[in-house]
Amino acid sequence: MAVEEDMFNKEVEKVVKKPKRKLTEKQLANLALGREKMKLKRELAKKNKEMKEVIKIVKTSDKTAKEGQKQKKADHKAKRRTMKEINAEKEQAILAKLEKQETEKAHKRSGRMDLFTSLKVKCLEKATSVSEYNQIKNTLNGIDEDTLHDDAKLKKYALKVMTPYMTKKEKNEITIEVSEADK
Repeated sequence: MAVEEDMFNKEVEKVVKKPKRKLTEKQLANLALGREKMKLKRELAKKNKEMKEVIKIVKTSDKTAKEGQKQKKADHKAKRRTMKEINAEKEQAILAKLEKQETEKAHKRSGRMDLFTSLKVKCLEKATSVSEYNQIKNTLNGIDEDTLHDDAKLKKYALKVMTPYMTKKEKNEITIEVSEADK
C-alpha cells in the first residue's frame, strides 16, 4: 500500500503552456493590410449588389417598355390586317356588283337577240321562194351589235327592213315587243 500511495502522491508535472505567438511588425502590417483589403472588398460587394439591384430595376423597366412597344406593334399590325380585310371585302363587293351588272347586260342582250331572231324567223316564214328567202336573210343579217343594243336604232331598223315582209298587226307587235325587252 505504501507503493500505491506513492503513486497517488507523485507530483504531476505541470503542463507547460506555449507562449502566444508573437508576430513581427512586418506580419502585423501585412495582416492589417489584408483586413483593409477585405473591408474594401465587402464594401464593393455591397455597392455592386446595390448596383445590380438598380441595374435589375432598369432592365425590368426596359423590359416592360419593350413589351409595351411590342404590344403597340402587334395592335397596329392587327389593325392594319383588319383594314386589309375590310378593303378586300370592299373589293369583293365591287367585283360581285360588276359581275351582276355584266350578267344583267348579257341577259338583256340575249333577250334582244332572241327578240330580233324571232322577228327574223317570222319574216323568213313569209318567203315564198328560195331567192326571196336569201334576199330577206341577207337584208336581216346586216344588223350590227350597236344597232341591236340601242332601242331607238333597233326600232328604226326593224321597221325599215322588216316592214315589207310584215303585216300591220306584226308592225305593232314589233314596237310592243321592243319596248317590253327594255324592261
